[in-house]
Amino acid sequence: MIATDLDGTLLDDEGRLSERNQKALLAARERGIRVVAVTARAPRGVYRHRELASSIDAAICCNGAIEYDFRTRTARFKHPIPLATARELQRRFIEVMPQALFSIETGEAQIAQSRRFQEGVLLHDPWTFVDPLEDLFAGVRAVAVVLVRSPDADGAALVACARMIDPPGVRLWHWGSHPSIEFSAAGATKGDALAAWCAERGIGAESVAAFGDMPTDAPMLAWAGRSYAVAGAHSEAVAAASHKTGANTDDGVAQAIEEILDGSP
Repeated sequence: MIATDLDGTLLDDEGRLSERNQKALLAARERGIRVVAVTARAPRGVYRHRELASSIDAAICCNGAIEYDFRTRTARFKHPIPLATARELQRRFIEVMPQALFSIETGEAQIAQSRRFQEGVLLHDPWTFVDPLEDLFAGVRAVAVVLVRSPDADGAALVACARMIDPPGVRLWHWGSHPSIEFSAAGATKGDALAAWCAERGIGAESVAAFGDMPTDAPMLAWAGRSYAVAGAHSEAVAAASHKTGANTDDGVAQAIEEILDGSP
């Protein structure tokens, strides 16, 4: 099977699926190879992407928190953040960075304290915006992801702050200099979620080719029997991968799939 990250890996910088990448995915499926998206996106950010939805079998979303099945059109929470844990995370972060702003993904919508969380994010509406003094979690049943930004802090400063507070029961993800960080449940990683998905279907790691570009992809790349970091990938992804391929803007995923289908080592 093929497991691929989306943004920065399979999709171009505008969030588009190229004709070559789509053709490669469809060719793999015609050979009986399952294709699974493993992404930080919520399910709606995958199934509303028409070209992508017609090219994959399933999606592991929110970095392992949610599974989406295209055949049944159903989402299943696997690793939510308990509400009490999410509230405690917010409280601790504000103690050391009072200006911090938060957003949460519920699996159905995004609730945020600033419209800046929308920047560069595709197909994630509906959004709800609340004042920073309001209760971000009012009426929320489940939390897949907590995101943090600050008007005066870059990604490195946010990571340093997060490491100061010893976040309870959650796992920190970052994207280098990107000015936000993300927390998922401690048990939610792309690698563990993919391994569990495969185990339910009798698929071993040796039968999986994975693609990624960021630290969130590293657990998946390390687990898969064959894995590819695209050109320009974060050093953590490169270190975890067994192979390299072209950039997301140069159809790197398609390059590798074409070689796999041709039987190249």
